[in-house]
Amino acid sequence: MYDPSRCFAKTLKYPEVIFTLTDIFDNSLLYIMVLINLMIYIAITAYLFSREYTENTLKTILPIPISRKAFIFGKFCILFLWIIMLTFVTWGGIFVLSGFYHVFLGLDGFSFSVAYQWLLKFIVGGILMFITISPFAFISQKTKGIVVPVIMSAVIVMGSAALSNQDLGALYPWTSTYFLVIGRLESTGYPISLPLVLSLSSSLPRIDQNNPY
Repeated sequence: MYDPSRCFAKTLKYPEVIFTLTDIFDNSLLYIMVLINLMIYIAITAYLFSREYTENTLKTILPIPISRKAFIFGKFCILFLWIIMLTFVTWGGIFVLSGFYHVFLGLDGFSFSVAYQWLLKFIVGGILMFITISPFAFISQKTKGIVVPVIMSAVIVMGSAALSNQDLGALYPWTSTYFLVIGRLESTGYPISLPLVLSLSSSLPRIDQNNPY
């Protein structure tokens, strides 16, 4: 795996090595969709859909005159907003830090137009991640906690890390979407529609119909 922070350390150690803003965003997207941010988003999902149990607030929710579907839909809306907001924060943080580096040491290809192009990819990646992590809402509700989803997220991340450099990653929902965003899917020989099919199929589990809320 490639750590974007190594770009800076590598340049200080080997000044002759040249990397660009595109390189930084490209490697950062790997960590967002396959590793760190994936675990964060799953943890947020687990918290949102189990907090009535972990915080013992279910009794205060039941009297609220709102349908169960609207209540669940609201949770998914909050989850989506969290993912998009953190996507913007991640993109902005990378751009600002790269700007400081550019001021002091110089960075090839540093421009807002390049950063904007990657912002669109980050947003598309965030939307696809929202689809692929929705099953964890079902798991969180069934287990009434965040422990099981977080453990499962670690397993998924290990699988993503192992398959992110393999063509078989196109068959794994949490890496196939990454391949689609970076334009690598065609080189694997699988159809472009495959990540969308896998993402939607991974979202098939429904919220427990016997749940009180």
